[in-house]
Amino acid sequence: MTATATATPTGRTPARPPAGTAPTHTPARRAVPVFALAALLATGQMYTPIPMFGAMEASWNVGLGAMTWIISAFAFGYAGGFLLFGPMADRFGQRRVLVAGLIAAGVVTLLTGLAPTFAAALPLRVLQGLAVGAIPPAMTAYATSRIAPERRAVAVAAIITSFLAATVVGQLASQTAIRFVDWHWVFTGSAVLFGLVAIAASRVMLPDRPAEGASLARSYAAIPRVLRIRELLPMLGAGALSMAAMVAVYTGIELTGVVTGAGGMLALRASALPVMIALPFLAIPLARLDRPAQVVLGAVAAAGAMVAAAFADGHLVVLAILLAVLIGGLGIVAPATTQTAGELGGEHRAAASSVAMFCFYVGATAGPLVARAAAAHGFPGLAWTLAATLLVAAGLALWGKRIQPTRD
Repeated sequence: MTATATATPTGRTPARPPAGTAPTHTPARRAVPVFALAALLATGQMYTPIPMFGAMEASWNVGLGAMTWIISAFAFGYAGGFLLFGPMADRFGQRRVLVAGLIAAGVVTLLTGLAPTFAAALPLRVLQGLAVGAIPPAMTAYATSRIAPERRAVAVAAIITSFLAATVVGQLASQTAIRFVDWHWVFTGSAVLFGLVAIAASRVMLPDRPAEGASLARSYAAIPRVLRIRELLPMLGAGALSMAAMVAVYTGIELTGVVTGAGGMLALRASALPVMIALPFLAIPLARLDRPAQVVLGAVAAAGAMVAAAFADGHLVVLAILLAVLIGGLGIVAPATTQTAGELGGEHRAAASSVAMFCFYVGATAGPLVARAAAAHGFPGLAWTLAATLLVAAGLALWGKRIQPTRD
């Protein structure tokens, strides 16, 4: 996937096309707000139920531990959506796939909120994740090819930050909403937002360009080729383990009750937001390190935060600081792994990026299950488990750095 235009040699902003000529790029000021909201809404759906575990458990008359499947079911569908819809965006058009995905996500989200039983909700959550999985690959592909080149880097950074911020924003939004409305209305409100964002996206995005020579079969065939890139596989494993830790820590906090009271939970979740906002500004100093070194740095920092959290004894301020460090570390791992996939993917860059995101959310599927098992030993047991997981991730990144490049 390549851009259709490049910056001028002088670095000046390219001249506007003559009057009456169809535009070739979308201004970032129009696209980024819509895409950022779509990113927050899409990925936020995985985390939205966490603050509502108690209310949903009471409605469905199931154990609190069973609620972890509500997160895993969505993550499973979400992971599959990347592999299914990533190639479709290249073949049928990014605008078409994105808008269709937003509409489908709205419909399934509404149905999920109306699910009368836990058994009915689980398959709907899988379908919800699958539909939402159409959004990120189509949106990021559009941003890297159809937004004006001179604003493209900033736009992509803003979108990636929104995906990361959804981890916290989704929880904050649902925790605030259930103070005033029943939990079912959270899903209804999300469905309405999906519809509104679909309308906005259809208006700000340019018509899809003809996919000359594009083949859906060829796009899907690139996926197994990506999995044969030996030096990429350890990095994908590191990314999956890191995402598992991110989901597990928030799920475990809810299950273990290490922090009590709505105010304390709100402060704990909000503590990571400043770090997420700061992450794009770390890109320049981090660029001095190669990608595996960035993954090692992020994973080790996150592991250190979890070791310290095991001794925090539920102290709110200390936990808030350590959770911010954890999220900061994992916020370094995710983009480094994604960029590694794109670079090593070569001509299969889109497929490689889809595979990387798939691996992330396979890890996210396991995260709640790890939290459920470790929560039986209290929050310290969970913290030690996640610290070990993150150290394994760092080890995988080091291993990947030592592997000789694959020769085709």
